[in-house]
Amino acid sequence: MRRTKTKKTSAAGSCDLLVEQLSAYLDGDLGPAVCARIRRHSKTCTRCASLIDALQQTVGICRRAGQAPLPPAVRARARARMRELLSTRSR
Repeated sequence: MRRTKTKKTSAAGSCDLLVEQLSAYLDGDLGPAVCARIRRHSKTCTRCASLIDALQQTVGICRRAGQAPLPPAVRARARARMRELLSTRSR
């Protein structure tokens, strides 16, 4: 007799699924039904809610850091290195 898988997922299984989909969730790449399921789960699972919150904060920090201007000396070194690399390629 074959056993069929049930659709009900254990709490640990839900956590595993959330972790697998977390990046896509934070990037807005998942459909509304999956996003709703993740939100429902995170309302009852403090571990996953903390993970989502921490990752959202990390993404925000990275985005803000990416907008900060580079110091002139760093910019000059980067440009010089790019010119060096480009001149090496053209030989």
